[in-house]
Amino acid sequence: MSLGFRRRVVRKLSAGTAFLTAIILSAASARAQQAPVPSIKVNVRLVTLDVVVTDKKGNLVTNLTRDDFHVYEDAQPQTIRTFEPPSAHLMPQPSDGKPRVVVTSAADLPKIGNAPVTILVLDELNTAFADMSFARQSLEKYLLAQPEVLNQPTALLVASNTKFQLLQDYTQKRADVLAALKAHFPEYPWKMANGGKGGPNAVERIVQSLSSLLQIAEATRGTPGRKNVIWVGVNAPSVDLTYADPVTTQEMTDLVKRVTQTLLATRVAIYYIDPTANNSATVGIMVPGDSADEDTFVDVDPFNADINFDEFAPATGGKIFLSRNDVNNEIASSIDNGNTYYSITYTPTSLNEDAAKFRNIKIKLTNPNLIATTREGYYPEGENTNNIQADASLGAAQRAHLLQMEMSQAALSAMSYNGLSLAAQKSADSKQWQINVDAKDLSWTPAPDGTQVAEVTAMAVAFDDRGNGGGAKSHAGAKSKMLGHVSRELQSERKADSVAGATTFQLPVDIPAGTTRMRFILRDAVSGKIGTLDANP
Repeated sequence: MSLGFRRRVVRKLSAGTAFLTAIILSAASARAQQAPVPSIKVNVRLVTLDVVVTDKKGNLVTNLTRDDFHVYEDAQPQTIRTFEPPSAHLMPQPSDGKPRVVVTSAADLPKIGNAPVTILVLDELNTAFADMSFARQSLEKYLLAQPEVLNQPTALLVASNTKFQLLQDYTQKRADVLAALKAHFPEYPWKMANGGKGGPNAVERIVQSLSSLLQIAEATRGTPGRKNVIWVGVNAPSVDLTYADPVTTQEMTDLVKRVTQTLLATRVAIYYIDPTANNSATVGIMVPGDSADEDTFVDVDPFNADINFDEFAPATGGKIFLSRNDVNNEIASSIDNGNTYYSITYTPTSLNEDAAKFRNIKIKLTNPNLIATTREGYYPEGENTNNIQADASLGAAQRAHLLQMEMSQAALSAMSYNGLSLAAQKSADSKQWQINVDAKDLSWTPAPDGTQVAEVTAMAVAFDDRGNGGGAKSHAGAKSKMLGHVSRELQSERKADSVAGATTFQLPVDIPAGTTRMRFILRDAVSGKIGTLDANP
């Protein structure tokens, strides 16, 4: 089907945030209404924990060994499979005459190895206007105190009433982040003003906020290191499920599990900072790992009855900073902690695959005077989060909803998704595009004839970015206009003994008049990894 035939459908997608909210909730509702399908699972999960260790004064500790860590899941000791010290996650250093790696865009992220990245998010969806100004001033104050070349790749985004917008792509140039911050004019937070923290539109706002986290996680799936999200906002939305109807409860529970699983799989940690203006208090919120009683094990699901957006911070191994007036120092502390961590993996001993049971994680250190901070736990089906087509618990409608959500989200996002490495080339008549993918990024499954098959969902979207300057490097935004799209389910075959190389998929495309940018999206059917590529038509 050509792009032109789908223009009417695509105009509905251009609503962006409202569309994604509806899709997420309708997908959860479809799941709630269908009977479960029995399935057999084999526990081969490998849980990765990023652990920040500090002393009682908050100083980072970086000289520990594997023997200093003791991991427990649901109070049961676990065997550590792999161990990496903080020194394994440093930015590449100049050597043998090679220059220092300096990231200037998402395209440079493959050069940084296992080093972490920093993602700054200004929350204009839930934050009062006066507090927005204070947050911007604090962020500017933090940046001005940093070197001209930032220590880690940093991106700047903003979550507002109508969009999740990329203000600055990954860069280590401090001047670029400062310029993007100063050029941005914030939206008035009318949704928050009309509803408050837990008001009538709290469900919509928390779904929008969680959708933003999913975009971050999926966009950075191809970057192996930790992703530290510094989320600056007030009035984090909350939903009390105690008296909610069964359908709403199921919808929100399914969404929270999906987000929690995806953040675990992609190693995203959240640091939530409340930039309340004119507050003289200096109080921080402790995370579970801060407890002085190391022998206490608390069996708790952090999202059992109340769903609070800020609770995703400790749940992911981050931290909450509340009611402090030194926001610039909070940002600095969050980034330092997020970039200095140990990595531990283990295979859970429990064979219980109850998806409703939250698995609690606790780390004890041999030295009782040290504090280990990591994620609170996970839901058991985390390793199958992105295998939508193969999940036996999903019906056809549920699969279609979730797939549509992920593809549409990637199409509308201004972020580059790097789960798959893509290159594209058009035919002489521009009716056919050849999309090349690094074969090692794809999931290859055996076929009956002895070959291997990779299956993907491919989409091409045409945009008119003339309101943003036009061209393949323009970011999607309020002035971008979607002109049409086409999507296909495609597959590629190869011999079982094939060596790694490029795999090619052919996608027919009719480019509408006025197109200034083509965006290609490819999603691996098994792993759920997504890659995007913006190109000139």
